Amino acid sequence: MYDKSTIAEFLSDLSSKNSIPGGGSAAALTGAINAALISFIANLTIGKEKYAAVEIEAQEILAESEELKLEMLKMMDQDAQILQDILAKYKSSNQAELEKVCQSAVEFSLTMSKKAVRLMRLTLEISEIGNQLLASDFEVAAYLGDAAVNSAIANVKINLKNVKKIDYINNVKQECSKLKTKSSNLKTEIIELAEQKIY
Repeated sequence: MYDKSTIAEFLSDLSSKNSIPGGGSAAALTGAINAALISFIANLTIGKEKYAAVEIEAQEILAESEELKLEMLKMMDQDAQILQDILAKYKSSNQAELEKVCQSAVEFSLTMSKKAVRLMRLTLEISEIGNQLLASDFEVAAYLGDAAVNSAIANVKINLKNVKKIDYINNVKQECSKLKTKSSNLKTEIIELAEQKIY
């Protein structure tokens, strides 16, 4: 649905009194925008004589960013469905079923955060070789990408509250911590690189 709708339609739904869509869909959209910016930089690098030596690498980055953009767009709808399932289980007061669906939601948001970290890596890669006139876009992509990572992790945390398996909880928390650190480090590296070109 949302992968075919306009941004205005999604924002109208998000700002309404309805419970769906929610923050998870917003996180996925943020990731999709980050992917689109990576593609933008790659497209304005490919075909330029000055960047002929890195054209193949830029094309590979473009192919992956476009694939991830579509995946993130699909995740907007998938998250809305997951949220609908969670709300239904809350109403049923079936704790076992609620835990099951919340654990599935944790796995989903964890997958989203991993895709978002991969986009951060692609942002760094295209920033290192891409059209240097777009340095401010490197920085914008870094901020958006880190926001997508941390937004997805926020959804991991809220659904983890309804999971009772201690070992599972600890493992997920450790994984989230690693993903946050990776994203933060990549953001710092991208911004430093961008500022060298801007100032």
